[in-house]
Amino acid sequence: MKQPYKPISLLPRISFAALCLLFLSGAAAQDVHFAQVQDMNSWYNPSLKTNKEMQLRVNFRNVNYQGMTAYTSGAATLDAPLISKAKKDAPGGFINLTAGVNYDKSNGGILNITTGMLAISYAQPLDNNNTYLSAGFQAAYTSSRISLSGGNLFPDQFDKYGPIGSATTADPLQSGNTYSYFNAGAGLSVFHNDAGKQWYFGGSVRHINQPYTENTHSGTFRLPMNYGFQAGYTKDLKNQGSLGAYGIFTWQGGAAEHLVGLLYSRNLDTQGANALLIGAGYRIGDALIPNIGLKFGKNRVALHYEVNISGIRTSHYSRSGFELSYGYTF
Repeated sequence: MKQPYKPISLLPRISFAALCLLFLSGAAAQDVHFAQVQDMNSWYNPSLKTNKEMQLRVNFRNVNYQGMTAYTSGAATLDAPLISKAKKDAPGGFINLTAGVNYDKSNGGILNITTGMLAISYAQPLDNNNTYLSAGFQAAYTSSRISLSGGNLFPDQFDKYGPIGSATTADPLQSGNTYSYFNAGAGLSVFHNDAGKQWYFGGSVRHINQPYTENTHSGTFRLPMNYGFQAGYTKDLKNQGSLGAYGIFTWQGGAAEHLVGLLYSRNLDTQGANALLIGAGYRIGDALIPNIGLKFGKNRVALHYEVNISGIRTSHYSRSGFELSYGYTF
């Protein structure tokens, strides 16, 4: 006699579709989420372009939950000050344009979130060209998609004995679900650059328009404004290198995320063109993030590894993640 089916092993596939809906409908209107936060300053605060160099940054992050869903994230960001080479070292303010793209992909591509971002800022010197006041504005467009092709089953494709042969489903998610929205942000900052030290601090508000994040335009699923504070300080150690500290603090709805870190740069030559980078970050209440990197000429590469310390460790699941970043200064 055929025994009633216990669909334990298939439940994750079914329940993940419901989880994806939650992601699309609010909580998951995801912002950038990288350990190398210095690379993402223009995403967090569009005014935080603190030098006159054109720079390209590429980041890749992979996170795995043992027995749970894994996801990957990637971002590319280009900062382009509108200033000629002849005027780059001269006193005066400058305009910067930033363009970036960020993606998140989870559970083998079932959930995909892609964001394109454009930002503009203007930095005005407050004294002898070492200290600046900067204001910036940001516009972003996010597209979220559930793609359920490839062996996903829905409740109406089961009976009490298990999957029903070639049964089709009437579930509207079968053909996927897509939603896109626009959001805006702004920021203010003050920064200082000279031969001995560099520092910055700034405040930002993102999702000013509180966009709807699903098709029904329910007030329940509007993206709350995101408030942020950013700060950093770097001290040059004569000809040896530099030592820096940084932090980024964000609040959104009833949630908060704060990350602080230290970075030591050890020169490998007398000119400082090449350097070894060693640092550690702490995402408060969540993860320790040791990192190591190398600067060689106009290039910089770094590897971060996240060591989970959050409450998830008390369950039978574990989480780990690594992040690879590359930067180039033109």
